[in-house]
Amino acid sequence: MPQKITNRRRQDGFTLIELIVVITIIGIMATFVVVGTGGRTDQAKIAKVKSDFNNIKTAASMFRNDQGHWPESLDELLNPPDPESGPAFVYLESEPLDPWTGELYEFERTDDGILLISFGADMTEGGSDIDEDIRSDDMGNSRRR
Repeated sequence: MPQKITNRRRQDGFTLIELIVVITIIGIMATFVVVGTGGRTDQAKIAKVKSDFNNIKTAASMFRNDQGHWPESLDELLNPPDPESGPAFVYLESEPLDPWTGELYEFERTDDGILLISFGADMTEGGSDIDEDIRSDDMGNSRRR
């Protein structure tokens, strides 16, 4: 007895319409994520600068207590001179780099301690908003949060 061959449509996989709908939904969701996180990069960089300044000022204070004077540069905190007595301390484990330039922060030694400066997103002195300079001596008074 001959077998009947039936022409059945296979139901494995997805149709083109189903794929288009899923890709559209993923695209819409990705748009919300990008819009929601847009502009946060500069805020993160500002927060990093402020955190770095606090860490550097703490390290400089410890250096002053140990060495009797403020450090002359950031390099002196990274590679301190050998002490005359006692163990050598490393005050900073890694180079604190400005997130906009990728270089060390501007460092000045003052009568009251140290001054650290980041020139902001425009990487030049002055500016406003994200281009505003961040200085360690007026971080508490800064309008940026």
